[in-house]
Amino acid sequence: MSPNLLVYTINAETPSRVGVGTVSEIVIPANNNRVGLVVTNISDQTIYLGINNTATLSAGIVLTPGGGAWSMDEYTYSNQPITAIAHASTLVIAFQEFSR
Repeated sequence: MSPNLLVYTINAETPSRVGVGTVSEIVIPANNNRVGLVVTNISDQTIYLGINNTATLSAGIVLTPGGGAWSMDEYTYSNQPITAIAHASTLVIAFQEFSR
């Protein structure tokens, strides 16, 4: 169920970044107060995301190198953890989460 944005105030959390490697790991933890999320690949190689599942190489949400982004919307809304994986280690995603 998508959040009802008219019922409460939305807070922008502190922008952050996190490393992504060759093993699927949680990069953004579950957040029951989440109402939005924007994730951007600031690396030079592709990164793959999974929502509440193990991220898989060459599948799922694909963030292309150098700015590929994914924005959670009313059809992809989830408060579950976000996982990520890449073909190389030491890649980075930047993200901003919005909560009520």
